[in-house]
Amino acid sequence: MGARGPISQPDNVRALRGNPGGRPTPKRVTAAPGVPDAPEWLDEEATAEWGRVVPDLDRLGVLAMVDRAALATYCAAWSKFVAAEQLLQSDDLVAERRAGNGPAKNPAWQIWREAATTVAALAKELFLTPSARLRSVKPEADDGNEGEDILD
Repeated sequence: MGARGPISQPDNVRALRGNPGGRPTPKRVTAAPGVPDAPEWLDEEATAEWGRVVPDLDRLGVLAMVDRAALATYCAAWSKFVAAEQLLQSDDLVAERRAGNGPAKNPAWQIWREAATTVAALAKELFLTPSARLRSVKPEADDGNEGEDILD
């Protein structure tokens, strides 16, 4: 389940408006920025996804070396999602059971659903969704890039 309530104000907006409620401001956990190398074991689709998202995440200043495992998991799940989607597009949505007990849901649906769930969850963590970016606070070292076209 995601964060509840209204989207919190970025630190710079909170500083300009003041803190009328007197609640303590949250301390942000940060890691040294850096671009991790893609693992060698990623397949072709996962490597392509790594190459698509990592440069934009680096430009936004949200990547750190410790993000390698989360990025690798996201890219591997994306690859499985694409494979399951292609299988479902080329095959029937309903498959015949081996025992001959009538039709059943194509087993690729479960793979598709699990991969889609993993992709969606990690996309939020990696700032790949609009709502995640709205809830985030831009890192201190701002190069003036607002992150347009991150998902193009």
